[in-house]
Amino acid sequence: MRLRTERLILRDFQPEDTATVLAYQSKPAYLEHSARPAPTEEEARAFVDMLCRWAEEQPRSKYQLAITLDGGQVIGTCGVRKAAPDDTVAEYGCELDPAFWRHGYALEASRHLLTWSIATLGLRGVFALTRPENRAAIRLAEALGFRRIEDGRYERTCP
Repeated sequence: MRLRTERLILRDFQPEDTATVLAYQSKPAYLEHSARPAPTEEEARAFVDMLCRWAEEQPRSKYQLAITLDGGQVIGTCGVRKAAPDDTVAEYGCELDPAFWRHGYALEASRHLLTWSIATLGLRGVFALTRPENRAAIRLAEALGFRRIEDGRYERTCP
C-alpha cells in the first residue's frame, strides 16, 4: 500500500526498515516519551516483522505505515488499527524520528491517512492514547480534531 502527500510517501513496512526504526527508537528524545527502554535489535526486528505481517492480513484491519521522505528514507510511522476488519472505530498512532520533529511531517502524514481511512475504511470514530506529559502528541491530536476524553485518551468522531 502507498499513499502520497505533498512531501511524503506512506507505505507498508519492509524488513529492511528495521535498522532505521531501531536507530530512531533508541534516541534519547524519542525515549523521553516512551514508557519502555530502547529496543534491542531483536525487538526492533520483531516490531517491523509484526507490521509487515499486518500488511499481508486478509481482510486487513491494521494500517500502520512507514512515513518516508520522497527519497525513501523512513522517518517514522503512523497508522490506524481496527480490532477487527469490520469495525468502524480504530486506534490512531504516530511516531517520528526526533530529527524530523517540528517540520509538520506528523500532521501532514496523519491528516492524509485519516482522510483516506474515513473515506476508504468507513471509520466512524478514531481514538488516540498518549502519555499526559507528551504535549507534542496532544497538540498533534488536537490539530487533527481529536478531543480530550480523559488524561491520555483523545477521540475523534468521523463525518
